[in-house]
Amino acid sequence: MKIALLCDYGVDDAAATLYLLKFAERFETVDILPIGGNVPRAVAHDNAKRLLSNIPCVPDNVRLVDTASLPQPEDFLTDIHGNDGMGDILPQDHCYVGDELHYEDWLDGVDKDYIILSLGPCTVTLDILRRKTVGQLIFMCGNIAMPPNYGDYEFNHGMDPDAFAACVKYPHVAVTLDTPDCPQCDFNKLKVASDDLFARIVARAVTLSNERHEVDCAIYDLTAAVYVIYPQRFTAQEMTDPFGNVLSVLKYTSDEPLV
Repeated sequence: MKIALLCDYGVDDAAATLYLLKFAERFETVDILPIGGNVPRAVAHDNAKRLLSNIPCVPDNVRLVDTASLPQPEDFLTDIHGNDGMGDILPQDHCYVGDELHYEDWLDGVDKDYIILSLGPCTVTLDILRRKTVGQLIFMCGNIAMPPNYGDYEFNHGMDPDAFAACVKYPHVAVTLDTPDCPQCDFNKLKVASDDLFARIVARAVTLSNERHEVDCAIYDLTAAVYVIYPQRFTAQEMTDPFGNVLSVLKYTSDEPLV
């Protein structure tokens, strides 16, 4: 089994990445594809390198994929993710020297053994799905009952609505704004049982959420990463969003704390 993380780094993307790297031995490869979204693509790529260079021991099966060859939507949500996109807690320079692939070279090797975990706008995700058959698609997009957070849309949906509408026609499961709507996923109530970079990133996400005066603190991309490791904690239900897209929506239904 292989996994590809499409991340628009993003405090929440950083938390999801660090969580999955704790389970890296479960995968043949862990491929990280920085994309535009929360930050411009170039910033996301640099943030991925900074994140990996601050991990004491990056697993040998981690590869970084450069998606610069694809046009991508982008924003820079400093009020949500800090001035650098990842909470302003990492050094600005990096010393990442791991494997790095160009997107087209990486795509040549994509097959049905891949899990695609899409944590940003669906632009690059759709390009993969149109050109390759993958084993599983999991994405963090859309919302059903919860109010939208980007105009009339959830952010990942709203950055490229056409790509979103095309992606949902493929077999998938979706983590929406509704998925972690429970006390077990509220990081204002949870304590992370570690004292490492993952814990620091989660703590920064909570601080930024509280500064925005949000009642609950859900880390949506991290919720999607937990599904990869513990799918039995979730149930899925077919639902239709306000735009007529039919989604297989995940709901966290376990009594266990999310992390």
